[in-house]
Amino acid sequence: MSPMLLECDAVSVRFGGLAALEGVSFTLAQGEILGIIGPNGAGKSTLFNAITGIYRASAGRMRFAGTELNGRPVHRIVELGIARTFQSSRLFADMSVLDNVVIGLHTRTKTGVLDAVLRYGRARRELEDAARRAADLLRTVSVDLFEQRYRRASELAQADRRRLEIARALATEPKLLLLDEPSSGMDDRETKALVRDIRTVCKERSDLSIMIIEHDMSLVAELPDRVMVLDYGRKIAEGSFESVRALERVQQAYLGGATAHA
Repeated sequence: MSPMLLECDAVSVRFGGLAALEGVSFTLAQGEILGIIGPNGAGKSTLFNAITGIYRASAGRMRFAGTELNGRPVHRIVELGIARTFQSSRLFADMSVLDNVVIGLHTRTKTGVLDAVLRYGRARRELEDAARRAADLLRTVSVDLFEQRYRRASELAQADRRRLEIARALATEPKLLLLDEPSSGMDDRETKALVRDIRTVCKERSDLSIMIIEHDMSLVAELPDRVMVLDYGRKIAEGSFESVRALERVQQAYLGGATAHA
């Protein structure tokens, strides 16, 4: 059995009188992929924001690899080994694809700002090494993206921008990767390619755990090991995709019976 990586116990996030997340508990094992589904406003991104320190949990406890997450600032949580992507693009549009990934590597380098600006010997060597590592990472995520490594990020197609966001998040060498609607804006062909890319990454990093928020049910049916359903900030179901999809409460809250997409 794989060791437990993330433990969330009765986690709540409240804004005044509004409960965006209420008493959510779950665990995630090392190397596991957990899909999170639910209607808009169900609390999915709020959960990600709580785990990554963007929001402070109002109640409950979160532990990552045995370390308390509650109250830790965002950069400390990244250093622990948690990375994420967002629904909307956070790329540096005017920088190259390669440089976007090099920036992601910054959390694992020793070069200071002054060293990087003046290009001292150590800094120069470290930057050259970072460029090689970034190129290797791009090749792992997508050969097509690697071949576009010198293009500006703004020139990429939407699907490749999403892949680049994943590559940049992976550059921080995470133990846990949080993907917030990675197939957004993709057609069926691009979504299938994304699933292949994520599987390639998991093959390279068998110890990597992933939590993925997604509305595309074809992706949810194919990729996660387990699915958790949120509705109005509460967990209403958890299990395999087939078992969760069959629950009447889930169908009423989200899937709409035979509906394949939401």
